Amino acid sequence: MSTLVLMRHGQASFGAARYDALSEVGQAQARATGQWMKAHGVTPDKVFHGPRQRQAQSASLLLSEAGFNSPALENPALDEFAEGEEIFNAAEQFLGRSMALNAGRERIEILRDYDATCRAWGNGELEIPGRLSLVDFRERLGDWLNDCTSGQQASGQTQLVVTSAGSIAALVCEVMNLPNASWYSLLRVIRNASLTEVLYSKGKLSLLSFNGASHLPPHLSTSM
Repeated sequence: MSTLVLMRHGQASFGAARYDALSEVGQAQARATGQWMKAHGVTPDKVFHGPRQRQAQSASLLLSEAGFNSPALENPALDEFAEGEEIFNAAEQFLGRSMALNAGRERIEILRDYDATCRAWGNGELEIPGRLSLVDFRERLGDWLNDCTSGQQASGQTQLVVTSAGSIAALVCEVMNLPNASWYSLLRVIRNASLTEVLYSKGKLSLLSFNGASHLPPHLSTSM
């Protein structure tokens, strides 16, 4: 039996000019996760991350703190379903109101619109230009998951994957054989730097844990 550990990246720069960068809190979350892994003897045999800066930086900070020597490998299949700026633009078109934080709206209102747009995309009610639908997004990740967990791999391995909430939600749907309607419910609760564990052996998958963040101190617990 082997283990696939799915980690969401640390907190990104929500509402900033460029979303795809770790905030100071996000950097601290990645470091704290690496420190926890070192203290608990968690030693991945392989480490992967998606193509976004926040994913790569989270992996790099984690590896450095944990003292792992193996480099993290980038895989484009682990990309998020859309970037923050793309979701903001889609929200403005879909809801007909500004998503700018400096436009006099409360942050909680912006977050609600952001969530509503993600839910609408997941339900097939809107498209994000240049991006896959949830059906195709999930299929891409399902193919990656099959490649990652099947074949002649040695038993007892641990693979660590640093990706994003949408990707983790889709992968959990694949592992649990859940309908697409479940995707948003999973997405909205996944916390920054949380860990989700999947056991696998000879192509058979089981969800061991979901969205664990007990390795982080309370002041580093965030969801956006």
